[in-house]
Formats: sequence, C-alpha cells, structure tokens
Amino acid sequence: MVYKSLFSCILGIMIALFSNPVTLKNYLLDVVRKKLKKKELDIARNDWHAKRRPIGCGLTIHPGVGCPLQCSYCYIYDMGFHKYATQYSLSGLQLVAALLHNKYFYPTIWGTYLAFGSVTEPFLPNVTVKTLEYLKAIAEYLGNPCQVSTKIALKDEVIDELSSIKNLRLSVLITITSLRQYRNLEQRAPDPYDRLDSIKRLRKKGFKPFIFLRPLLPGLKMEEIDDLIDQAKIAGAYGMVLGNLRLSTNIAKKLVGHGLDIRGLEKIININNLKRGFIDVRVDGELLSSIRKRVLEKGLIFLKRACCANTVTQYLYGLNEAICPTLCFLSKDACDPSCPSQCRVKALGEPKHLDMSNTIKALLGFDEYKTEIEGYTVIIKPMRKVKDNKFMSLVLSHLLRRKVLIKDES
Repeated sequence: MVYKSLFSCILGIMIALFSNPVTLKNYLLDVVRKKLKKKELDIARNDWHAKRRPIGCGLTIHPGVGCPLQCSYCYIYDMGFHKYATQYSLSGLQLVAALLHNKYFYPTIWGTYLAFGSVTEPFLPNVTVKTLEYLKAIAEYLGNPCQVSTKIALKDEVIDELSSIKNLRLSVLITITSLRQYRNLEQRAPDPYDRLDSIKRLRKKGFKPFIFLRPLLPGLKMEEIDDLIDQAKIAGAYGMVLGNLRLSTNIAKKLVGHGLDIRGLEKIININNLKRGFIDVRVDGELLSSIRKRVLEKGLIFLKRACCANTVTQYLYGLNEAICPTLCFLSKDACDPSCPSQCRVKALGEPKHLDMSNTIKALLGFDEYKTEIEGYTVIIKPMRKVKDNKFMSLVLSHLLRRKVLIKDES
C-alpha cells in the first residue's frame, strides 16, 4: 500500500513536470549541465542561440553559416555571410543547452517553433551531418516542432535518416521560385524538378512536405505559377506557402541583371528606401488572390506564413489542438480562412493544451494572481510586482497560444 502511494506520488510529480514547459525547462537544464564539461557549457551559454529572439517562423537554428548557392534574391550576402558554408561549431547537446539558456525558449510540442534554413542551406553536403545531429538532439531532449526549408534535392539516405529520428514531427518546406527561369536566378541550385522528386520520396516516408514559393519574385507570370501548382500536386505536396521578397539595392541589381522586370515594384514600395537597408516586399492584392484560388482548386492547402505550415504539419501528424504560437490567426491578412488547423476556432476561451494555472505560476514565481479570459485574450492580474511585464506577456502568449495582457494590481 505504501509502495503504491509513493509510486502514485512520484507519477503525479512527473506528469506535472512534463506537462509544464516552464518547469520542464529547468529540469532539462539540470540534466544537460551534468552531461557537459564546464567549458562546453560556457560556450553554449554564450552562443547566439542562447540569446536570439524568435521571429515569425520561430527561433532560427544554424547548423551552418554561409551558402555557396548564391541565389540572386538571397539576402545573407548583404548581411556579411560568406559564399561558402561552414558547419556550426556547437554539438547537438551544446545546442540543446544554448536553447535552454535562452529566456525566450521553452521546450515541448507546445513550446517554441524551431526553424532551420536562415543563414545557410541545411542540406548542403558539409552541413547535412550537423542538421541531422541537431534534429536528433532536439527530438531526444526537447520535443519542439521543427521546420526545415531547403532547395536541395534530398537523397534517399538523408530522408531515411530523417524518418529514423524518433519523436520528430518535422515540417519540410521545399523551396521553388521558378520552373523556367531558375537557371538564371539560382545558378548553383539543383533543378526544381529534382526538388519536386524529393517531395514524392518524402511522402513515401510519411512526411508532409509543402512547396515554399519564397520569394515570390516580381515579374513572374501567372502561367508559370500555374505550372508550379500543377507540378506540386503531381509530386504529392500537401500545399503551398508563399513568402516575401527581402529586397536590397544589391538584390534589385542582381534581379534586373538576370532579366527580371521589377518596375512593378515601384507601385508598392519606394525603391529609394533600399539605400537604407532591406525592404520586405509582401505578396498581396490580386496576385495573391489568383494564386490562392488556383492552389485551392487543385485541392492543396494554401498558407501565407511558414509558421502556419509548421502548425498544419503538426495537425496533419495528429496533433488536433495545434495552434500557431505567433498568434497570426488574430490577423485576417496573415491567417487564411481555409487553413485546416483552424487556430482561430481553437484559441477561443481557456487553453486546454496545457495547465494554464501551473504555467503562469511557474513563470511568475508566485501564485497570487487572478485571471480573466475575454475571447482570444488572457488577462493576468498579479498581486505582486512583476519584473518585466512585456517579457512575461510575450512568453505566455507563445505558450498559451493566446494574447496575454498583464495588468499590475500590486
């Protein structure tokens, strides 16, 4: 009887621990600290992965730095990155430690989205090993939703390696910008039809790949986009995600030099502002409506954001409660009403995917507070002083998948 009581108590503690991303983060940090040498831990703690703040697609993971593909529209060279790639220096366990030291990061399927493919191509020959190492470590220790975006034609052995990683519900975006002009725009990248073939092989292994039309280039004719949608359907893609063009003076010159007509951009942006850095050229208006219509007519999923593709992928894997942590569903311009995840419907009322009270308590560090829920908003009224309301609101919004307002009552 005593044994059963003790077992029940321990089981209850473990369930509470692993159902709360905040307490789990602290537990995992203790586990990882014991497995790393002090020097290794110090390096991880001071790495940029320990400091970086999540962006729209999630917190970016760098298995490498730089890229030899040199696509005409790529922004990383204007940011100072090299035209060759080097593996990132952290080990998989060090990356886990770095993330656990990041104040914006929290583990579990309900934690922070992780995105591979920001300042490198994650499946370059000399980077693939590190990408696989990082994905394995994340799946083993953290369980966060991961997403890779790539324009490499994935080999069977790489797909087999990915499919062998336990507890990895990977969102795969295959980037294709043009079927007809790619040789001018992406001179060193694989043939887009080889990338489409990767989709077929990914499907056979149970993945849920999407076409990533990023960036949607100026001057691209609707006939060519139609062809790409047709080929996406034939290859077995689940849908298409649109992406913005990040434009600079250098990128504009390259696009013009490779035959793209960018004069139409002058109607929506001030080209002169490019002298001050980057401008994000957003897909909008009639062109977006036309692409959306064609994608849906083909029975494919249409999405406007990479984070939506990650959420839909989790939903397709069986996580019915999946909701975008960016709260993009609060904007009708960002979240498409046809999206099968239906975040806007699921995010009404009190969160059911985790223990809201324990999560708030663990993050605040005390339990003297009141909560009110109004539609998609959780209002927290602490009875004590909160050190950083803005940070607490940001983190809790990601975890609760609701807009969080903290109104200091102390």
